[in-house]
Amino acid sequence: LESLESALARGARIYAEVLGYGLNCDAYHQVAPNQDSVARCMELAQENAGVKPHEIDLISAHGTGTKANDVTETRAIRSVFGDNTPRTVSLKSMLGHTMGAASALAAIACSLAITHGFIPPTINHRETDPECEIDCVPNEAVEADLRIVQNNGLAFGGNNSVVILGKYVGQDR
Repeated sequence: LESLESALARGARIYAEVLGYGLNCDAYHQVAPNQDSVARCMELAQENAGVKPHEIDLISAHGTGTKANDVTETRAIRSVFGDNTPRTVSLKSMLGHTMGAASALAAIACSLAITHGFIPPTINHRETDPECEIDCVPNEAVEADLRIVQNNGLAFGGNNSVVILGKYVGQDR
């Protein structure tokens, strides 16, 4: 992660740019996320990035694979996006939960997905919980022209962060 000026000066390949972010903490519960707080964090990130929900092509969910997290997070997503919820994946299905590194690794994966034009799958998927009304891209990656990706990170104690990444268009490919 570096400034655009620095990356351009050294001729670096730019995989994505940070368009904006949102942060909040609700202190609702030590390990259970709060739906309204998670939704508000997504809204804060979108406002900071200057994007509308319909402009987001993919969500990298915090997606721990637990009922408490996944149902709450998908409900929060649906409250922000309504019936136009973008495909929503869990990279933890491939990496496991790497604790403090989880959102950073997801941001790397999101940047690579933007650059290489694909949506990574949620692997080991058997059946979508009916309470999680999303397309989680089960088991197989799909090609996609991703312009804007949202990366959700939910942490202990109600600490929430959402980063909005975008395709950098000022660089010849």
